[in-house]
Amino acid sequence: MKAIKAIATIDDRGQLCVNEPLNLEPNSRVEIIVLAPEVTEIKEEKQPHETKQQVTSLEDYFNFLRHDDIRLKGSRIGIETILYEYLFRARTPEEIANIYTSLTLEQVYATILYYLHNKEAVGKYITEWLEWGEKMQEEQRRNPRPVYEKIRKLRAARDAMRKADGNPVSI
Repeated sequence: MKAIKAIATIDDRGQLCVNEPLNLEPNSRVEIIVLAPEVTEIKEEKQPHETKQQVTSLEDYFNFLRHDDIRLKGSRIGIETILYEYLFRARTPEEIANIYTSLTLEQVYATILYYLHNKEAVGKYITEWLEWGEKMQEEQRRNPRPVYEKIRKLRAARDAMRKADGNPVSI
């Protein structure tokens, strides 16, 4: 496995900006160098006007459990959860970080950056996740748990009683 380095900067709004796209293969190791003028645990350059550098790898942000299970480090949240909010619900990284309070804004940006650099592989990952979810929903519809079937029957009986009494039926 070869290590690939990418350079990114943080703009004046605090957003992570990538200088060039990366074409990565699944399970590639990437070190991202973030240029940030106010980070303290960084290797200082000799010249005072240059930015400082910090090397960050994917393993700092993600746990690669399996090819179809990538989680954000320190949580049980998968990248598909963040990317679904970002891609399909058009939420901003800030909104996503507010929804998933156990994650930092940096983790959300790292997930989006990972997607942007690996669109084909991560796109396939998301597609497989969506297909699996649809398959599981269909399976549950065909074979509901006994408790769900009991609740459905109780609601139907309650609604029938309300209708017979002339009361509005619940939805």
